[in-house]
Amino acid sequence: MSTWTADDNTVINYELYGSDSARETLLLLPGLLGSISRQWLNFVPLLSPDFRVVLMDLRGHGRSGNNAPALQTDRMVKDIVGLLDALQITAVHIAGYNLGGYLGLQLVLSQPRRVQTLLMHAAKFYWTQEAAAKMRAQLDPDDLAAKVPTYADQLVQEHGGRQWRILVRQAGDLISYLVDHGLTEGMIKRVQTPILVSVGDRDELIPLNEAQRLSRMLPNGRLLVLPGVRHPYQTIPVVPLIPMMQEFHRSGRK
Repeated sequence: MSTWTADDNTVINYELYGSDSARETLLLLPGLLGSISRQWLNFVPLLSPDFRVVLMDLRGHGRSGNNAPALQTDRMVKDIVGLLDALQITAVHIAGYNLGGYLGLQLVLSQPRRVQTLLMHAAKFYWTQEAAAKMRAQLDPDDLAAKVPTYADQLVQEHGGRQWRILVRQAGDLISYLVDHGLTEGMIKRVQTPILVSVGDRDELIPLNEAQRLSRMLPNGRLLVLPGVRHPYQTIPVVPLIPMMQEFHRSGRK
């Protein structure tokens, strides 16, 4: 476990696998309410032979702090850039689950030459008022503790006994914010970075037609549909995703 400190004195937790700076870097980003202790870590042994692998806890998640009053995607992307700068990584492949994929796309827009390839798995791009309201209704910490105690216990373990409740509320606020202030199709229609949009055919949050639409809006977008896979991270199969990732990130090398 290593840390980097942002300009607002927020401590960001990250892990680096591989010391060969000449090897291309793959950054693995967890999702909203996720952490590197439970997401992507099982993929590292299979990906590290080909890449130097970096994992980071998003601001306010896992072992990372958050000195800002809210969760903001712009601030999270700034954290990613700051960590890459600190590690002297000028070019990077990114794989992001859920919000991690969304942040990866936002980074592509701000630094297109830095991101060599981007995998977005189960990343929701199209947020409507209805979808946001439904999700926000599920992000009440008291309801979670009462109705889904096993998941609440997991959040306690990942984020801390006090922080998880703050994080859940901030996550709801972030989703509501994205409805009117998130990325739009107009912003991404000229993106040239190779982007693989990956989704399970049983994803409860992202309909297949949304994933297909996003992949077609991206000039260099591709679509991967994983059979029998739902939205939760633990349903993601190592095969065929790992072979697809390896081929995709290799083929996008600059």
